[in-house]
Amino acid sequence: MIHVYGIVDELDSLPPLEGLDDAPLERRRVDDLELVVSEVPREEVTQEAVLRHAEVVEALMSRSRAVLPAQFSRPFSGDEELVSAVTAKAPELGQRLHRVRGCVELGLRVVAPKAETVPEAKSGAEYLRARLGEEHRRSQLVAQLDEPLARLSQETAGGAAGSDVFERAYLVRAEDVPTFINAVRELEAANPELSLACTGPWPPYSFGAETTK
Repeated sequence: MIHVYGIVDELDSLPPLEGLDDAPLERRRVDDLELVVSEVPREEVTQEAVLRHAEVVEALMSRSRAVLPAQFSRPFSGDEELVSAVTAKAPELGQRLHRVRGCVELGLRVVAPKAETVPEAKSGAEYLRARLGEEHRRSQLVAQLDEPLARLSQETAGGAAGSDVFERAYLVRAEDVPTFINAVRELEAANPELSLACTGPWPPYSFGAETTK
């Protein structure tokens, strides 16, 4: 079976790491795409395997012009299945690889204070208006935070707002990371009632997810 770590562009050399189950890393070319893979003897998900996958992807980031990470998932049964799956999505994968070139992923998690209790309504319509008003206020707050960061990004992913939590991933050019982080700090200072956490930079998992399956 074959485990895929990601698709790379202009990979300098394979990192001095071993893959899952200590198998050697290999380079495979399918159409115009270069993949980094390793042979695996079994289909098993363990914490050690997930961490090793992440270590390999991190190492590839420092040796390639672009890396489209593969999610940790079921390995391919062999070369035939791998080639078939990648060939079917080759144009899309090529576009995604081009999109993430020179970029990293930054995450934002915002925790807002709990919404105030809606006053006791005298009718269903009154209650609905109060709830809609609260949702509108929250959506405005999310937009206020997201829009300036989205302008500093090549692309965004996720972002479904819960009742008091908002999370989103941003694809940011490596040279723009300091500017992005400063923008988060400015938003945090302007909104002291919110708790903002910026994570990363990471390999762009949110922008290459499930692309080889």
